[in-house]
Amino acid sequence: MSIERDLLDPARSPMVKICGVRTPADLEVCADAGVDAVGLVFAPGSPRELGPAELVDLITEMPDELEPIGLFVDPATDLLEAWPGAWIQLHGDESAARVTAIAAETGHRIIKAFPFDPDDCRRWDEHPDVEILLIDGPRGGSGEPFDHAALAPLLATLEKPVIIAGGLDPETVAEVVRDLGPFGVDVSSGVESSRGVKDHDRIRAFVAGTRSE
Repeated sequence: MSIERDLLDPARSPMVKICGVRTPADLEVCADAGVDAVGLVFAPGSPRELGPAELVDLITEMPDELEPIGLFVDPATDLLEAWPGAWIQLHGDESAARVTAIAAETGHRIIKAFPFDPDDCRRWDEHPDVEILLIDGPRGGSGEPFDHAALAPLLATLEKPVIIAGGLDPETVAEVVRDLGPFGVDVSSGVESSRGVKDHDRIRAFVAGTRSE
């Protein structure tokens, strides 16, 4: 099921992550399209939140080509310990100390997601337990972009791989990849036909756009 050993392989760049998948059919399309990782959402109130039965279906049907990443917002430790995958994405207001505790208590590998802010970019880049930075728009999952021009000069100073999220879609991703050269790109609402419903043609187009150069 897991391609964990390859997730940070520079040869995979730009890595493509589709967040908020909810059905085995979504997984099949992602694998066929060449997606690297899928985000499974456990954020209360999200239109993409998974219940226990849906999680079982997705984990059971997970293609070998895809790395599952659990997305959590300020989670309790017992919830994290129940996650069967290797990677978690923390998308809340977790403190540096809380991230350290999560890494020690669960053993999961950590992606820290946060709205773009230069100080936060530097702070999380220096955190020893964060392996990947996911830099997002003002509100995760909303499809709102941030100022990519302001991020550009910072990228060369960051040590850790950076995934760009927020407002990406099949029509804009090629330009973002060309201008910023990130390790990876992440999309959720930009490949949906309605809130929480993935559009399979747009997933294919997003992957094609990411790797068009």
